[in-house]
Formats: sequence, structure tokens, C-alpha cells
Amino acid sequence: MGIETELFDKIKKSMPIPCVDLLVAYKNSLLLMLRNNEPAKDLWFTPGGRIYRNEKLIDTVKRVLPEETGLQPTKITQVSTMSHIWPEAHTVTTYFRVEVDSDKVKLDPQHSDYKWIDKMEEDLHPYIVEMIENSGVFK
Repeated sequence: MGIETELFDKIKKSMPIPCVDLLVAYKNSLLLMLRNNEPAKDLWFTPGGRIYRNEKLIDTVKRVLPEETGLQPTKITQVSTMSHIWPEAHTVTTYFRVEVDSDKVKLDPQHSDYKWIDKMEEDLHPYIVEMIENSGVFK
């Protein structure tokens, strides 16, 4: 269902890519994952991914969450939409607060580590800060 790399690289240079980001919450903690690839390589970021053609936003969330974390959602709430403008890509992301019933994460190849945080950390990327503030995860 994906798109071949050469074509996707050409598209990324021409237009924004529609995505979802997932603020995965377990009890009073938020999941962050250390990214292996661009954009946000080597940053603690939320799980997320591209929306495929003919895929509803909610279906993207339900696909991406288990693919990237091995977790299953118990509650999904759409929060807002924002642009992430990176040197190598421009994404328009709709982000969701996703409640899960476990903190046991299975890493996928896109991530090298994960952590659960229970408060805002000082070194978080501004996009993460904005999503957290809008989601009410730590309220």
C-alpha cells in the first residue's frame, strides 16, 4: 500500500505529506520514541505515519499504532492538525491522543528506543510541546 521510494522522494520535494501523529498515553504517561530516520532523526518523537490513499484518519491510527509500537488502542481522540516543516519534508499532521492498556512497547525498525514520560521535559522538540499542550495528556 506504500509508494516506491524514488517517487515518494519526488513528491516530498513538491508538496506536503498528510500524516497522523499519536500521543500514546498509558495512565499518566506519554510514549516517546527515538527515531532512526528523517524527519526528526535522532529525536524523541511520537509514533506516527503517512496516510495512505483511500484510508480514513482513524484507520491510519489503528494501523500505525500496532505497526510502530505493538500496542492496541482502548480510546482514540482526535486533537488537532498542524504543519511540521522539516528541511527534508513538510508534513500536515492530524494528531490524536490514544489511550492504551499496556506500557510494553515492541520497537519497529524506525525506532531505536522508547521512554514513557510523566511531565513536560525541557529538551522536547517544539512540535511535541505543542501537541502535548493541546492534548491535555499531563493535566
